[in-house]
Order: sequence, then structure tokens, then C-alpha cells
Amino acid sequence: MRRPIVVGNWKMYTRAADATILATTLRDNLARLPEAEIVLCPPAVWISEVLAVVGRGRIELGAQNMYFEVEGAFTGEISPLMIRDVAKYVIIGHSERREHFGETDEIVNEKTIAALEAGLVPIVCVGERKKKNNPAEPVAELKAALEEIPKKRLTDIVVAYEPVWAIGTGDNAAPEYVARVINQLREVGLAETPVLYGGSVNSKNIAAYAARPEIDGVLVGGASIRSSEFVKICETWARVKHFRSQA
Repeated sequence: MRRPIVVGNWKMYTRAADATILATTLRDNLARLPEAEIVLCPPAVWISEVLAVVGRGRIELGAQNMYFEVEGAFTGEISPLMIRDVAKYVIIGHSERREHFGETDEIVNEKTIAALEAGLVPIVCVGERKKKNNPAEPVAELKAALEEIPKKRLTDIVVAYEPVWAIGTGDNAAPEYVARVINQLREVGLAETPVLYGGSVNSKNIAAYAARPEIDGVLVGGASIRSSEFVKICETWARVKHFRSQA
């Protein structure tokens, strides 16, 4: 059975004190949720601070980005080996990286390979830009991201389906549509790979996504920096998925 995962992407939000308070609140409220794996992805400058709060155990940490070289004269970049010292996961190819920083399918592929070689779990993001009920674009992005990666390593990857038109707009994709796209993505070879949904996820719509067996988890953006909202999302996800596993 694929593991249920809830990932909180804090994006470029929080100051040092905010990060500490948020991490403390989440640690205290999510320790009792064994039914789901919780991953926090704070800004890179706060990962160590958040690690000091949550420790290594119930809550996992992830980075929001990385470079594909292990070291070198790359001012401002963060290597996979640096991330491995403080985190387990790394988000790769988020649509905001593609749009604002020109990341191509080839770069996403290089980063995914580098993350795996460093022992990290890449969360590979794919998604169509326009609302057109066509999974061809995310399928093509996924195939490019997985180029030259052995099939046996696909279980070491997490895929996040995030339709760009749904991110931060309040126009979340219908769970039935997400399930159809995920089924298409699985044909690339993801039978045992966790596939998440991201795009305007909140505590009001989370139960509908959790009820779909095709969806293994969620990648939460803005709602993840509001502690009470993120706790509700995690609690609902764990409860619904646990109930379904017992049915």
C-alpha cells in the first residue's frame, strides 16, 4: 500500500520567529497522527531551525529546491548533500520555479537524478498550465523528469500533480478530475509511487481528496503556514485514509 503523505510548502514566507512558532505548534498538534507522513518544507534558511524544533522522527523536513551539482562555485545555490544533512525530501520542478526561474524539463530531470543519487526523496511536480481537461502536458513533464531513471527507483520518488491554474487561485481541481489525471500518470510506471495533489487545498475540500483512493496525499501551499488550518488538513487526511484502510 502506498503511504499517505501531507506536504506543507511554506514558499517564501515566515521570518525566523514565525518559523519557530509555526514548527512548535505543528509539532505539538501532529505528533498523534501515525496514519500519515507529515513533511514540512520551510525556506532553506530556516530548515535547521525547524529541525531543532521538531527533531528527527514524527515530522519529516524537505527543501523547496536544490541544484544538481554536489558542490562547486555556484554562488547562492544549495547542493543535495547539504540538504541531506538536515532534510529527507526536496521539491523538484515546482511550477513557480519553471515560470519565474526558467527551469526546463531537462533541469528538472537533472535535479531528480541528483536528488536520488544523494539519498533524498524528490517530490517531482507536474501540471498543465491551462484548464483544459487534458492530462497530456503533466504526463509529458513526468516522462521528461524520469528520463534515464531505472524503474526500480520509481518507488523512491514522490510525484505531485499540481495543475498550475489551481495553485493559489481558490479554483481547486475537482477530485474526480484529479483521479483521472493521476491514473494517466501512473501509466508511466508509478504503480507503487505515491502521487499527491496540490492546488488550493484547504480544510474544507481536503476530505473529498482523501476519499479518492487514487490520491495518496496533498502538497499544501498557502494553507500550510496557517497552523490551525494545516492541522485540520492533516487530521482530516489521516482520519479519512485510516477509515478507508480499515473498510
